[in-house]
Amino acid sequence: MDFAVPDYIHHKDNKNLGHIPGTYGLPLIGHTFPFVMNPYKVLDENFRKYGPVFKASLTFQKFVVALGPEYIQQLMLDSSKAFSARMGYNTPLGDYFAGGLLMRDFDEHKFHRRVMQTAFKIDAMRSYVDQMHPIIDEQIGQWHREQSFQFYPNIKTLLLDVGARVFLGMDMEGQATKKLNQSFLDMNEGTLALVRKDWPGLLYRKGMNGRRELEAFFLGLVPGRRGQAGSDMATFFSNEKTEDGEYFSDKIVGEHLIFLLLAAHDTTTSALTMAAYYLAHDQQWQNRLREELQGLGKDELSYDDLGNNVPDLDHCFKEVLRMNPPVPMMMRRTVKEVELGGYQLQPHTMVQISPLYTMRMEQWWSNPNSFDPDRFAREEHKQHSFLWAPFGGGAHKCIGLHFADMLFKCTLSRLLLNYRFRFAKEEQFPSRIQHFPFAKPMDNLPLVLEPLS
Repeated sequence: MDFAVPDYIHHKDNKNLGHIPGTYGLPLIGHTFPFVMNPYKVLDENFRKYGPVFKASLTFQKFVVALGPEYIQQLMLDSSKAFSARMGYNTPLGDYFAGGLLMRDFDEHKFHRRVMQTAFKIDAMRSYVDQMHPIIDEQIGQWHREQSFQFYPNIKTLLLDVGARVFLGMDMEGQATKKLNQSFLDMNEGTLALVRKDWPGLLYRKGMNGRRELEAFFLGLVPGRRGQAGSDMATFFSNEKTEDGEYFSDKIVGEHLIFLLLAAHDTTTSALTMAAYYLAHDQQWQNRLREELQGLGKDELSYDDLGNNVPDLDHCFKEVLRMNPPVPMMMRRTVKEVELGGYQLQPHTMVQISPLYTMRMEQWWSNPNSFDPDRFAREEHKQHSFLWAPFGGGAHKCIGLHFADMLFKCTLSRLLLNYRFRFAKEEQFPSRIQHFPFAKPMDNLPLVLEPLS
């Protein structure tokens, strides 16, 4: 099905924001560099000075920023279809995620989610758990043999191997894994490029080269999966059909695979890294989670365990994402005039909302900067339906949220049952945290692993 190209993509950003409180900061760069280094601090300073709605120049664009669960709700539910995700992310990510769900709006977005629907049904999810465990067990079981162990690069390699099996139906080895991983790394780095031109020698070109290599790799998979049976996402996607009974094109399937594998791989890598960081510091919580898992009397979590059988592990997952959401800021651009926090916004106005800030607001959360999974047992998050919103909401709510939950719990449970772990150095907490493109300690989290058996 072909969709007409919307007229709003041809318009430049509206920068007539004189009626919105706030300042743009330094000429050209605005608040970009302090924001990238410490987004919470920049947002908090503006919130305390101007209130929940203000203007700011962040990442070289002029935005209206709206902080609080009510604004996340307004943009995510978007009942009047006033906010474009495609144009919100077009400048930083449009080239890299072209064709992915993030870069499609409204009816077109709804249509394209169909490509993924079978891959996230319960039977498929059960099969993914069975495919994950052997890879997780084998790799984590070897970690204590590594000298000067760093958690981040090891969990990144592990999850890429899991992704290759679950998403692509492939066992990646040696150079193939290294090349695919490097393409993802290059593309991630490119999203942070200051000069956004696909010119030789620039970081943006390096990122685009990574994207092109990924596209060639994924497009090459699709034809061979047509009409085949399989329990991996690439096969599910390749065999999904439109309402007219036609396969989605190789290009469409390939583009969705690129976006989904990147989203699942890097976001869950970040979540598990930050979980290991907090649990290395909080040995009491580490022991509590281990005791919960040992109480199940089994070596591996089943799909049915993930819902109600591990409440402490579930609360840990939610707390890690509250403190360090994989997407700290969500962006939209208005497609028509709309009211936001008492201010009228003209069409083509860039808007940012912040799960990162909202999930640490003092008026909603007790001791919001402290790691406290029990806050979810106390149901602090239920004060507002969009107070805990690391996966967004509405039509654009992350389609892979249950997969991320499953992958996080299966992996962290194996780590906890294999090892007691602690920081390699006394001065590691608090660490300097890199926030973009995904959260992780700047030192890659060196740990000491003590095998439990």
